[in-house]
Amino acid sequence: MSWAAFVTPVVMAGALWLMTHSPYSLAFAALGPVAAVMSLVEGRRGRGRESRTAAAERAGELARLRERLEAAHEAERRALLRSTPGAAAALDGLDGTRLWKGEDAVVSLGLGTVASAVAVSGDAREADELELQRAAGRLECAPVVARPESGVAVCGPEVLARAYLRGLVVQLYSSLPPGRLAPPELMDAAGRALGEWDWLEQLPHHTAPAGGVVPRLGVFADARLVPPGFTAVVSLSSPIVAAVEVFPSGAVRGGGSWGGAVPRERELLEAAVEPELVSRANAERFAATLASRAAGLGLGAASRSLPSEVAFGDLPAAGGLGLRASIGRTLHGIAEVDLVSHGPHAVVAGVTGSGKSELLVSWVAGMVSGRSSDEVVVLLVDFKGGTAFQPLAVLPHVVGVITDLQHGEAARALSSLSAELRRREAELARLGVRDVAEARGALPRLVILVDEFAAMIDAFPDFGGLFTDIAARGRALGIHLILATQRPAGVMRDALVANCPLRLSLRVQSEADSRWVVGTDAAARLSASTPGRCILSIDGAATEVQIARTTSADLGELATATGRHAPPRRPWLDPLPAVLTRGDLPAEAGPQVVGLADLPDQQQRAMLQFRPEEAPVVVLGAARSGKSSVLRLLAESAGVESIVVGADREQAWDAVEAAAERCEDAGAADASPLVLAIDDADAICARLGEEYAVAWCDRLSRILRDGPAAGVYPVVAAQRQTGPLRGALRLARETVLLRQASRQDHVLAGAPAELWDEGMPAGGGIWRGRRVQFLAPGPHLETVDGRRVSEPGEPPTRVPLVPARGSATVLVSRAPARVVSRARAAGLPAEAVIDLTQPPAMGALTPEALLADGRLPTGVLLVGDPDAWMGRWSLFATLKARHPVVFAGCDAADVRALTRSRALPPPLAPGSGAGWLIFADGRMRRCVLEAA
Repeated sequence: MSWAAFVTPVVMAGALWLMTHSPYSLAFAALGPVAAVMSLVEGRRGRGRESRTAAAERAGELARLRERLEAAHEAERRALLRSTPGAAAALDGLDGTRLWKGEDAVVSLGLGTVASAVAVSGDAREADELELQRAAGRLECAPVVARPESGVAVCGPEVLARAYLRGLVVQLYSSLPPGRLAPPELMDAAGRALGEWDWLEQLPHHTAPAGGVVPRLGVFADARLVPPGFTAVVSLSSPIVAAVEVFPSGAVRGGGSWGGAVPRERELLEAAVEPELVSRANAERFAATLASRAAGLGLGAASRSLPSEVAFGDLPAAGGLGLRASIGRTLHGIAEVDLVSHGPHAVVAGVTGSGKSELLVSWVAGMVSGRSSDEVVVLLVDFKGGTAFQPLAVLPHVVGVITDLQHGEAARALSSLSAELRRREAELARLGVRDVAEARGALPRLVILVDEFAAMIDAFPDFGGLFTDIAARGRALGIHLILATQRPAGVMRDALVANCPLRLSLRVQSEADSRWVVGTDAAARLSASTPGRCILSIDGAATEVQIARTTSADLGELATATGRHAPPRRPWLDPLPAVLTRGDLPAEAGPQVVGLADLPDQQQRAMLQFRPEEAPVVVLGAARSGKSSVLRLLAESAGVESIVVGADREQAWDAVEAAAERCEDAGAADASPLVLAIDDADAICARLGEEYAVAWCDRLSRILRDGPAAGVYPVVAAQRQTGPLRGALRLARETVLLRQASRQDHVLAGAPAELWDEGMPAGGGIWRGRRVQFLAPGPHLETVDGRRVSEPGEPPTRVPLVPARGSATVLVSRAPARVVSRARAAGLPAEAVIDLTQPPAMGALTPEALLADGRLPTGVLLVGDPDAWMGRWSLFATLKARHPVVFAGCDAADVRALTRSRALPPPLAPGSGAGWLIFADGRMRRCVLEAA
C-alpha cells in the first residue's frame, strides 16, 4: 500500500473532527494503518502460495526435461552403436547381413564419455539448471570414434596392445568390402618378426583402391615413442581399462602435425574407456571367413565370368549420403548405382521373364539397407496386379503399393503426387534451403518405382505430364523415379527420358529397343537362360551385371535391422473411411456438416456442408447405395422444418401438391422455410401410373424451379432419371451421385469416368466433382429439435353413409346396389334412399321434388352409377352446386367426365376402400364412407 493510502484516512479524520468536533470521527484515522497492515499480511501469504506453486511447477518441468534428456541420450547412444558396433559384434555378425555394410572407415576405440549432440538452451542460473545443462552435453557408455586412416597408435604391454589392435582390424575389415579398403600400414616390427600379423594376408582386401582408405596402425611400448601422424593414442594399463587421447586436425605434438580431421568423432570428455580385446585364434578365423565369403562373390580379384546367380545377403551395403545401392556383381566387383549421383531418375527395360521384378526388388532392398525411413521412403506402383512388390511390403520404408486392381484408388494416389511436389517446395522454402540435400534430414527422399509404366499411361493418359513434371523438378525436391516397362520406346516422352541418365536393360526383344535404352545392342543378345543378367548404363558407359536375388528372409532381416520408427508420412492422404460417423469429424464440425470430401490433389479433406439455400439437390444412386440415408441426412442437417416423403404415392402426391400451391402463393416467401425431401421419386412415378406421373412431375418441376423463392427447398432422390422425371430433375442446381449400377450409368449421369468405383460403400459418391463420403445414418426420429422430419399423406375425410337430418349425400358408385344395401343396414329408411338405377316407387321422394322443396325432412342419399348420372347430367350439376358429391369405387375418368374438369383427383392407394369427395367449389379430397 502506498503512503498516500496510509495518510489519506488520517487527514480526512482530522478534517471531520475540525468540522464536527465529534471524537468518533477520529476513529477513521485508524483505517489507514489497519488497511496497510492487512494488505501487507495478505500480500505475504499470496507471495508464499505463488512461490510454492512456482517451485512445484519448476520441479515438475525439470523432471520432465530430465526424462526427455535421458530418452534423447539413449537414442543417440543406440545410433552410435549401430554405426560402430565394436569388435564383438563384428565377430558375431560374420554370417549375418551386416557384413561389409558399413558406411564409413571408422572404428570404436571403446566405450567412454563423449560430447553429446543434445543441448539444453536457456540462461541457467540455479545449480540444478546448470547441472542439467552440463549433463545434457555428456553422453556416457558411447563409442569413442576414430578414423584409422588418420592413424591409431596403441601403447602398453605388447600382448594387450596387439589384442586391442586386432579388435580394431576386425571392426574395420568387417565393415567395408574389398575395393573400398586397402591392407593396413602396420608399425609393429617385433610383431611381424614373430608372425603375429600373418593372418592379415588372408584378408581379401589385397589392393588399395584408387583414392580409397589405407588404415595406419601401430603398436608402441610408450606414448612418448609415438611418432607424428597418429591422431588417436590409446594407452592400455590393464585388460579392462584404457586411456585415450584424440587429437583434432591442426593439433601439434612434438613439432609435427597430427593428421587430418575426424568429422564423425565426438569430443572425448573423459580419457578412460572400456577396451575390446580379440585373440589371435579368433582373428585368424575371422580372416579365413572373410576370404571364403569374398571367393564366393568373386571379390578381391577380377573374375573371368559373371556368376549365374548372386545372393543379396552376400552384397555389402553401399551406404553413403545419397541413395547408393548394391544391386549385383560385375566382372570387377560389386555393381553399385546411386539415384542421387547417377540419376536423378532411371529407366528399366526388360521383357517378361527377364528378371525385371527381381531387379526392382533388389534395388529397393539395396537403397533402404542401412537407412531409416527418415532418410528414404518408397512408393511402389505395379500395373500388373501387385504381386511382384508384395514381399517389399514388410519394409517400413514402403509407404504404399498402388495397383491397377483398385482403379479409383490408383487415380487418387497418383493425383496426390502433384500436391506432394507443392508440399516439398513449401517445406524447402520454409527451411530457407535450395534442395533436399541442404535440408539436413528434414525431408526423406521419395523414390517412386513404377512397374509397367506403359500400362499405367494407357490407363491414365493425363499422368504423362505429371511424371514429366516430376522428372524435371524431382532432383531438388528429393523425388526420384524408377520407370520400368517392357518397351519404353514410344511410351515415354522425350522430356521425361532426358532426365533419366541412369539406364538398365535386361533382355529385350530387338536391338533397336536395346540401343534406345542403353545405347548398345548388347541387351538384345542376353540369354533367356540367365534371368537377372542386364546391361547397366551410367552416363553412356555400359557394364554387364548379374542382378542379385533377394529373398523374403533378406527383406525380413532388413525390416528388423531398421528398428521401430514412427510410420513415415505417406505422399497421399488415406482414402475416405467406408463408414463415417460424427466422431470421425473434426471438433469444429457444425450440424450443417454432412460428410467429408476427398481432395487428393491437395492432400486434404474438406468438410461437406449443406444449407437449404443450395437446393434444389438431386441424389442419384443404385439400390443399397445409401441414397435414402443421404436424403434424410440432408433434410435433418438443414436446420429448418423438414418433410421426408417416402414411396407412398398418396403421401408423395399430397406433399408435392401442397408445396406447388405454396409456390403460387404471393405471400409464401414470408412463411417459415421448409425442406421437402422426396425419396424414390422414380418408384413414385411408376406407382402413380402414366397420367398421374406426368401431372406429379409437372408439379415437381414447378417446385424445383420456383420453390426456393417461396421458401420451399426440394431435395429429390431416385435410382434413375426416366420418363417425365428426367425433365424435372434437370432443373436441380446440384446432383449428388452415389454408386451407380454400371460405369455407363456413372458416366451418363455426368461424373468423371476415373471416379467410378464398383465397390463404393453406402453413402459414398461424387458431389461437386469430388469423391465424398456422407455420414452413416443414425437412429430415425420423427422429429429433431422440434422439427418434423417425416409426414404421412393427408388423412381421408370421413363421410357418414347415413346423412344427417336435413342434409343430402350425392354418391356416384359403380356398385350402387351394394351401397344402398349398406345404407339400409346402417339404419337409413328406404324412403330416404333415391337410387337412380331403379325406377321410382309409387309415392317415393324424387330428386326433382327434393330440388323443388329444398327442405329435407330427413337425411337423403342419392346414389347412381356413372352412366345413370350422365343420363341426368343437369340434375347432377344442380346437386353438385348445392351438396358435396362422393365418388366411391370409381376411377379418375368417371370424376373428370361428370365434373367436366381436367383436374386429376388425388390418387388412391390400392385396396384402401377410399373414394373422392368433391365440394361445391371444385375442391377434391379423399374420403371414406362410414356406416355409423
